[in-house]
Amino acid sequence: MKDRLRAEARGRPPPTPAESGRVCQQVLGWLAPRRPGPTLVWMALPGELDLEPVVARLPTIEWLTTRTPPTGPLTVHPYHSPVELHRFGFHQPVASVPEVRPARIEVALVPGLMFDTRGRRLGRGKSYYDGLLAGLSANALRVGVTLERLMADIVPVEPHDVAMTHLITENGLREVA
Repeated sequence: MKDRLRAEARGRPPPTPAESGRVCQQVLGWLAPRRPGPTLVWMALPGELDLEPVVARLPTIEWLTTRTPPTGPLTVHPYHSPVELHRFGFHQPVASVPEVRPARIEVALVPGLMFDTRGRRLGRGKSYYDGLLAGLSANALRVGVTLERLMADIVPVEPHDVAMTHLITENGLREVA
């Protein structure tokens, strides 16, 4: 079932600049008044929503991002670190940048191929993000960031999957159970 949903999600058109702009506005509108502590954000793959405008507009937040090492779990690093191009086409911090403990993260903005209304996430299939999210503190907010057209009725789950606490789309924020 997950493979079929991944194929379906990959077959949909990528976010348009207008869609990305609307999502960024919603993220900004939610984050700016919160003034959160360390906040995790991804460096976009080609065809993904890009939250770089949010990072640029909220410079007082301690922004963090992930590094995908050749083996092992995702690591967390300061966002504004020297970067290199990963073989899959996205930027990531270079290996020599100091790591940040995932337990420090207060808000994790999380990408996904699809989400459902219960906050379940369909990732790319390697469980990298689930492993990272499992290491966050119990109080950390896990916020799936997506488009309404990438929402599914049901995303199947496995024991290692970690659900979101919130979802943000171009239509705003919603808390999920």
